[in-house]
Amino acid sequence: MNKKNIKKLAHAFNDDLNKNLKKTEFRKTFYNDLLKLQIANEIIKLREKRGESQAELARKIKTTQAVVSRIENGKVCASTNVLQRICNAYQVEARFQLS
Repeated sequence: MNKKNIKKLAHAFNDDLNKNLKKTEFRKTFYNDLLKLQIANEIIKLREKRGESQAELARKIKTTQAVVSRIENGKVCASTNVLQRICNAYQVEARFQLS
């Protein structure tokens, strides 16, 4: 696929996304999933930066590897309790910005 086709495809995607974001139910689902994936991405970056596996993180926060996997895959949103345990394990703080 050449650059021109990629740009055309990206514009079509953005047009479709903007059209769908006008639909209330789609917008709610989209932003809910986006938040889960943003949180998941931050957890993955923290874990990988420290060279740890999901199982190692799970042990540190007293849960299972399956729970960590579901969070990192965006299948579930981590509770504030779990987020705090992750922050404690990695000695970081969570910052959220509503805009």
